[in-house]
Amino acid sequence: MKIIEMETKIIVFCMISLLAILVLGVDGCQQQKETAQNVQGIAMSFVASAPPETVSVNQEFPIYVDIINKGGSYINANEAKFYLGGIGYDLKNVEKFLTNTKLMSKESTFPERLVFAKDAKWTTSLENSIPLYPILLTGCYNYGTVAQVDICVSSKNESVICLISGEKIKSDSNSVAPLQITSVTESLEGNKLKVTILVENKGVSTVPNNPNVYLSDTNCDKIYAKDFDELQKENKVKVVINTGAEPGWTCKLQSKDPPFSAVTGLEGVISLEPVGKIVCEKVIKEETHVMPLIVSLQYRYMDSITKSIKINPAE
Repeated sequence: MKIIEMETKIIVFCMISLLAILVLGVDGCQQQKETAQNVQGIAMSFVASAPPETVSVNQEFPIYVDIINKGGSYINANEAKFYLGGIGYDLKNVEKFLTNTKLMSKESTFPERLVFAKDAKWTTSLENSIPLYPILLTGCYNYGTVAQVDICVSSKNESVICLISGEKIKSDSNSVAPLQITSVTESLEGNKLKVTILVENKGVSTVPNNPNVYLSDTNCDKIYAKDFDELQKENKVKVVINTGAEPGWTCKLQSKDPPFSAVTGLEGVISLEPVGKIVCEKVIKEETHVMPLIVSLQYRYMDSITKSIKINPAE
């Protein structure tokens, strides 16, 4: 009988284990890991063979670029600017500046093609080849990020309704954008509830010192020309904090204009150096409830891509 009982227990254990695998998946608890958020705005790419890898002096060739809005903000026609650099005076028949001609919808599927040249050519004679001639494309456009989280408004660290402790940001808290609210945490200090918000530029680039962030009212042409006054707006982001109808909240921010002095309120500017930090607080009474907190960011985003071509002497 003992043998039968043992076999029965083994069968039951195996059935429970199999059921757990079916419910949780093969990886069990690993299924609960949060997936990485897409952090792109406009994606830019040179079209294959436009320009080609190798050209000769006086040989005509195209320069085409595909642009596509991968993020969660609309971009109106002619509001994104694109600059072609590294051209010099030896490369002829090339447009140095273009804009998007169509509305760029959120998370687009199809790209728009920018034609910088149909018959570009290098006209200066060469005795030897130029092995790596870099062509640099820079895009500049306004973009936005919106994140929403639920925070615990309570005079106690723990309650049956909600908890003060723990990270409030989840994988789906942010809209798709290069700037992300990467952390929202809470703490009680005396009779004050403090909420700390961290903002980071999660965009990546293959070009050194890119991508860059500026205030949303920054002039793209002036940034590209390295205007000193406009460059003072680098790493500055406009912030709006929405606490719904709940009064009493104030946040430590900077003023919207230079010299960006300290202010308190629900609208202002933060600096990304490299992480932006916002601290909001409210005097708490005997209360406990969940409050949706919405953080909106507005900024000018600038990124670059590059492609090198080999230029041979005339054939």
